[in-house]
Amino acid sequence: MRLRLGTVRLIIAAGTTAALALTGVAGAAEDDRVMTPIGGGYETPTLEAFAIAAADGASGPTVDLVVVPAAYGDAPADRAENLELAQERTDQVEAACDAVVAAPLTGCTATLAVLLNRADALDPANSTALADPGTDGIFVLGGDQGLAMSILADSPAEAAMHAASDRGAVVGGTSAGAAVESLSMINGYVGDLGPEDGLRQGSTLMWWGDDGDAERGLAFGSTATIYDQHFYQRGRFGRTISTIATADERAATSPVGVGIDYGTGVRSTGDHTLSDVFGQGSVALVDLETLGATHEWVGDPAVLSARGILTHLLTTGSSYDLVSRTYSRGGTLLPNPTVSPWTTPADDNPGTLVLGGGDVPVAGVGDVVAAASQGGVAKKDRIVVVVVGAKKAASAYVKAVKAAGWTGSVATAAYGTKVPDLTGARGVLVVAPDPVVVGSRLSEPAFRSWLTEVVTGHPAVLTDGAVTAALGEWYSPKRRSTSSGDREDLGIASFQAGDAAFQPGLGLVDATLVPWLNTEFGWGRLYAGVSATPETLAVGVNAGSSVTLAETGAATGGSVVVADGRAGTYWTAENGAIGASGVVLDVFGPGEQLTP
Repeated sequence: MRLRLGTVRLIIAAGTTAALALTGVAGAAEDDRVMTPIGGGYETPTLEAFAIAAADGASGPTVDLVVVPAAYGDAPADRAENLELAQERTDQVEAACDAVVAAPLTGCTATLAVLLNRADALDPANSTALADPGTDGIFVLGGDQGLAMSILADSPAEAAMHAASDRGAVVGGTSAGAAVESLSMINGYVGDLGPEDGLRQGSTLMWWGDDGDAERGLAFGSTATIYDQHFYQRGRFGRTISTIATADERAATSPVGVGIDYGTGVRSTGDHTLSDVFGQGSVALVDLETLGATHEWVGDPAVLSARGILTHLLTTGSSYDLVSRTYSRGGTLLPNPTVSPWTTPADDNPGTLVLGGGDVPVAGVGDVVAAASQGGVAKKDRIVVVVVGAKKAASAYVKAVKAAGWTGSVATAAYGTKVPDLTGARGVLVVAPDPVVVGSRLSEPAFRSWLTEVVTGHPAVLTDGAVTAALGEWYSPKRRSTSSGDREDLGIASFQAGDAAFQPGLGLVDATLVPWLNTEFGWGRLYAGVSATPETLAVGVNAGSSVTLAETGAATGGSVVVADGRAGTYWTAENGAIGASGVVLDVFGPGEQLTP
């Protein structure tokens, strides 16, 4: 326990990402600095975990907290409302603290620091609570991290936060309040780009901590990591991977990407150890150093191509050493894997088989048309588009076939009570936008037999969406999202053990295939796949992208991610989250050979 005179005081900065000045007061050793970034929300268990960390060093009769609201907004018209909302969050933090402190502590107090604009941050009077030597914790509220740092950077408020942290006060925060806890700070996406563009070069709006300007995270923030938040909820795996790749180009050693999901947090001690994961999920770690990952940018627009990215899912009961980059579970060190080549997934098609990631993979359609056109095309020659589900979905594929230069006819059909006639077809596209429909069909021996015959009996075949997934070793029949909010809920759930509800696929391609990787936030399915059968690769294909398997090898038409879990270790955490150590990701861009 840290000994101090006076009461224990927890300071919460409402809705802001408070940045501390570059100079601080000498005090607690930097090795003891504690931060508790939370990936989003104000769920009671996460607030209680922050309070427990703050109380751990308390010396007075109460735990006193300070809340910083700089991320809430600085518009004068909204000031009264923002202060009211920030006070509500402050009261919430205090109540969570009161619920967990135990004797000899008698309770908690939480003080709102009025820091909503630059003038507030420049006035030392508004940082009185932050500067109090008895402060035990500072909590930065969520909102806009760029706004928060524009208000706090190089201000007396940041200097007071820095000094408090140096003295031993715990610094926590949620969402934007977590983002500011790394010196180099992710400030969103560039322009109108979003999670579907996460692997694209320059898609992340980064405020680098080594630029020498005020566009950064907190001055005392982590340099060993870059934090990302709402991680599974908003499909940000691609963003963090490409961000760490970019960081790798700026320094000899890149930081570890730390993705924290909604309702989940982690304790960082001295910027050398991550431990004590709390809340509802896990924390993703992205490491480009340990296995000597290499990368480049390919295509137009340029997207990431990388090999040897080491990843882990940190859970309760586990810790991660940021210095040695090693993972321990229950006190036992889990060895990092060594790089070993994997085998390109094989298939049972006699010619060209294209695996589409959903939403009409244009490059893949072109490959099927090229294969079907070998030897010339007569007007009577046909390509058949079969929809497993509503036939109306066929129209976009018909247009793509014609746009790819097919001069024969294009027929459409729906798989149903009548089996489509594919006699003499030069090429076949079997597509499905609904995983639930295909999951139901896979329980029918007749459908399994028909699809197997299509894939193994025609020399030019494209599958797309849910049909692609059905060709693999494991199939998830879970529904697609119906709205952005629903997509977020499904993204969170996908990293829970058992959520995939896997059933056997057709096994025509020896991998677990995950379509819509970027648009349906399918990253959790990759980890579910390798944890189910570590010896089998999981292959994620972005919407609009494809993998073409032919006698000449496997080529990518867009972004594809291969998860290799052969040397990994897997478990289910107490909160139901998938735990994993040692999963290696290889990322491919358009026009590359799918080889290790």
